[in-house]
Amino acid sequence: MWRRSARWVAAGGLCAAALVGAAATCCAQRADLPPGPMQQKARVACLPCHTAQIITQQQLDRRVWAKEIDKMIRWGAPVAPEDRDAIIDYFTNNFGPREPVPAEAKLPPGPGAARVRAACLGCHDAGIIVEQRWDRRMWAQDLDKMIRWGAKVRAADRPVILNYLVAHFSTAVQPARKSAKSP
Repeated sequence: MWRRSARWVAAGGLCAAALVGAAATCCAQRADLPPGPMQQKARVACLPCHTAQIITQQQLDRRVWAKEIDKMIRWGAPVAPEDRDAIIDYFTNNFGPREPVPAEAKLPPGPGAARVRAACLGCHDAGIIVEQRWDRRMWAQDLDKMIRWGAKVRAADRPVILNYLVAHFSTAVQPARKSAKSP
C-alpha cells in the first residue's frame, strides 16, 4: 500500500513541478507582449499555444495580421468577435511592418530563390517572407511548420531554401531601404 502511495506522491510532485515550470515559462513569455488595452486578451488568446516570440518577431501589416488572427480563431483561439479588430490593431501597432512591403514584393535573386518561389508562393505572397527578420532557428522552425502544413519541399531542397531565407531575411540582414528621391 505504501509503495502505491509513494508512486502517486512522486507522480503528483512531477506534475506540480511541470505546472510550476509551465507557469514560469508562461509568465516569462507574457512579459514580452507590450502593455496596452489588449495585452491580456492577446496573452489569453495566443500564449497557450505558442511563445510571445513568434508574435514579437513578426512585422506584418494590418491585412496580414487580420489573416493570421482569423486563422488562429478558426483553429480555436479564444477571441471574442467584439475583440477581433482591437487585437488586430494591437498587433499592427506593436508589430507592424518595418517598412511598407507591397503584397507583390519580389524575392531577391540568389541560390534557392526559385525553390522558395515554388514551395512558398502557392500559399502566400512574397511580402510575408520579405517582412520577416528571423534567425536560422526560427526560419528552420517556420519552414518545418510549412512542410507539415503541406508545402511541397523535397528533403534535398530544404537546406537550400533555409540557406536562402537566412541569407536574405535573417536578423543579421538589414531590410532594403528605399532611396529618397530628390525633388
